[in-house]
Amino acid sequence: MEQLHELSRPFPKEFIHSAPKGKFGDYIQHSVIRQRLLSVLGAYSQEVKEIIREDVKDKDGNYKSIITGCVLALTVEIDGNIVTVEEAGDVENPTNWRTDGARLKDAVSDAIKRCAMAIGVGLHLWSQYEGKSEYFLDKQLGKGLEQADDVE
Repeated sequence: MEQLHELSRPFPKEFIHSAPKGKFGDYIQHSVIRQRLLSVLGAYSQEVKEIIREDVKDKDGNYKSIITGCVLALTVEIDGNIVTVEEAGDVENPTNWRTDGARLKDAVSDAIKRCAMAIGVGLHLWSQYEGKSEYFLDKQLGKGLEQADDVE
């Protein structure tokens, strides 16, 4: 479980950004998440399974059907096992984008982060509760590697 352990390692503080005012939870940039996936797993596959549209009021007060999210499937090989996870991604402020293409890119960016979290990437950021970390996955997986080293 070497790759899974590597995916689960917390990111260094310099990659963690504070939540914008009024938002919950610190975050890691999309590009850094992608780098972790590529550096640990190599190439992977992703597919937009569903595009979510809603009628949203524009700045002129008119309703328009626009992209507000998507469902993304991420398929990776981790420690010899093919794994597919699906997660929804959100367009945080859909009226801030001029085109559906830009909105879809925003939704995919959010979805890839959620898919990556499902396989341990950045999970430590979601494991904060009342200022305290409840994250243990990397240490738990590390114990398994230490025990395997003892056997050899």
